[in-house]
Amino acid sequence: MTNIVRFYLAIFGLQILLIAAATFSFAQVDPTKALVGTWEGQIEIARGNNARTLIINSVKAKGEGEWVARGRYNQPDLISKESGGQAMSVSSKDNDVFVEFVSGNAKSPVRLKLVGDNKLEGTVSDRRIKFEKVAPKAGDAK
Repeated sequence: MTNIVRFYLAIFGLQILLIAAATFSFAQVDPTKALVGTWEGQIEIARGNNARTLIINSVKAKGEGEWVARGRYNQPDLISKESGGQAMSVSSKDNDVFVEFVSGNAKSPVRLKLVGDNKLEGTVSDRRIKFEKVAPKAGDAK
C-alpha cells in the first residue's frame, strides 16, 4: 500500500513541477516583440516642451539576455520616422527588460524599464520619464 501512495505522490509532484516550469516559460517577455513600436511620454522638467517620443524599429538578439534595438528618441515635432536611428542596449534580468541609450548632443543617459505590457519608466540624466506604447496610426509604415 505504501508503494502505491509513494507512486501517486511522485506523479503528483512531477505534475506540479511541469506546471510551474510551463508557467515560468510563458511569463518571460520577448523584447523583440514587446519593444517594437511607438512610445509617447513625458519627462519631468521645470519648463519647456516635456513631451518625448521613442520609436523602436527593431530589436535583434546579441547574446544570452542581451539585444540591440534601433530607433529614435526626441521631442515629437523633431523626431524622424525613418527606419534606422541609433543603437540602444536591451537587457533582461530577473524577467525585467531594460533599455539604455545615450540621447542627443548632451549625451544624456536614458535608462528605461518595461513595466507591464505597454509602459516604459525610467530616467533621463536624473529626471524621471514615463512612456506608454501607442497603437499604430493609419498610414504608418510597418
